Amino acid sequence: MHSGFRKTLIAAAIATVVSQANATTYNVYNQDNGYAGDGSELASALLGPSSGITIVGSTMFQGNFGDGLSDGGDYGGDYGGDYGGDYGGVALNAAVVDGGGFGGSAAFFSDLDFGTANGQDFMLPDGILLTSGNADLNHNENSESGFTGFASGLGDAGLQTLLDNFGEGGEGHTSEDATVLAFDFTVDQGIGAVSLDFIFGSEEFSEYVGSYPEIAGIFVDGVNYAVLPDGSPLTFTNQSVGAGNFFNNDPFDNSDDGNGGLLEPLAVEYDGVTRPLSLVGLLKDQDVHTIKIAVSDTNDSILDTGLFVANLQALPGIAGVDPNAPLMPNNPGDPNFTFTIDVGDSGVGIDPLFPIFIDPEVAVGYTYTVTGSTFGSVVLPTLGFGDNLYDIFGFNGSTYDLLVSDWAAGDTYIFGGGGYANFKVEGIELSGGLDPLDTNAFVTGLTFTSGGSLTVTQTAITSQSVPAPASITLIMVGLLGVYANRKKR
Repeated sequence: MHSGFRKTLIAAAIATVVSQANATTYNVYNQDNGYAGDGSELASALLGPSSGITIVGSTMFQGNFGDGLSDGGDYGGDYGGDYGGDYGGVALNAAVVDGGGFGGSAAFFSDLDFGTANGQDFMLPDGILLTSGNADLNHNENSESGFTGFASGLGDAGLQTLLDNFGEGGEGHTSEDATVLAFDFTVDQGIGAVSLDFIFGSEEFSEYVGSYPEIAGIFVDGVNYAVLPDGSPLTFTNQSVGAGNFFNNDPFDNSDDGNGGLLEPLAVEYDGVTRPLSLVGLLKDQDVHTIKIAVSDTNDSILDTGLFVANLQALPGIAGVDPNAPLMPNNPGDPNFTFTIDVGDSGVGIDPLFPIFIDPEVAVGYTYTVTGSTFGSVVLPTLGFGDNLYDIFGFNGSTYDLLVSDWAAGDTYIFGGGGYANFKVEGIELSGGLDPLDTNAFVTGLTFTSGGSLTVTQTAITSQSVPAPASITLIMVGLLGVYANRKKR
């Protein structure tokens, strides 16, 4: 077990707070405040205005409920490798625990406002807070160097899977003292995804990064979609901190604010916090959907971590996430196809598991070029002819180097090493006789090492050595910019 005393600060971006926050009120979720303890009130408070989402059946809450126990509701659904059985009734009673001197591990908030740092507003609309300890943050400041409380005393299997599968810093760590909210919901016909806004913060920052990588996840239909801007899970590792995902909010380490003074913290207890982020969770083809939101300590039950979540909304289907329904060009019939693709913090288009599929002009191969980022991975299609094997080349600045030969269609090839701004694919058999103007002929999945407004050019190779003059330009529009019009600020 580690102590709450501050130690050595590892590398992290330090910004200056240029404006202060309005005080945020936290209404702690406990028996004394008249709540049921089954999570139903938390689930309802998570929905944004006109959300298009209907909560159905029972909800489930695992966590600290102050001075009383609760049966937690009857819940046995599949939540991302979670409970493995019915966690209702008596089984869940053990997961909703006596406060042990703390008022509860979840809370409601209205118009969250931590302040502004370097032009970034740390704000969310109405929502809920889930913590691995004490959710009473009404002091609205970083008042303690080791803020800590007790949640459920239990881990979470879905979070444990994230730790086990994360390649840098997660292995060998154990999810402990988790607070979890889960419920079923339905959406109207034609809705293919949901969106959610969140901020992640922890007292483990920054001296226990890597040693105690606290973890959080948001699972939609069993899949975690909550990631940091660099695509890594919501946890504290040398990699995720070094990538600049967190604001250093620790005034106890005597950090310089960059202007000769001491760091002036945001109006929140946690020593490290992300900027406001958004996710898009893709809905599976089923009538009833599931969401689970979970946060936990790792390896012990001290030093709290919190996940602020708000504005759960139903979204229409996102074009391009299904290879059977790829994104089509804005100007069909023109050989210089133009596409508009949303790439942002959701993981879609960045995480290799969630490529965006486009359908460009086809020949015997393609060259791909991106400005503003690099390609992180590619998935190439299975065609109705030939061997469905491809050769992939990376551009070294002067020539194309063979990266892999006979790469199987449908498999994700990850470029690694920071990605490539220019790569080439060959191996489409001439015998296929594909029409270069057939916009349904060659579906390609791409991810990028970062989001934003990117321009991608994909040029068909109509012989084994000479690119065709026609090319495809894709204009990438940042996902957060799309969401800005519907957020409360």
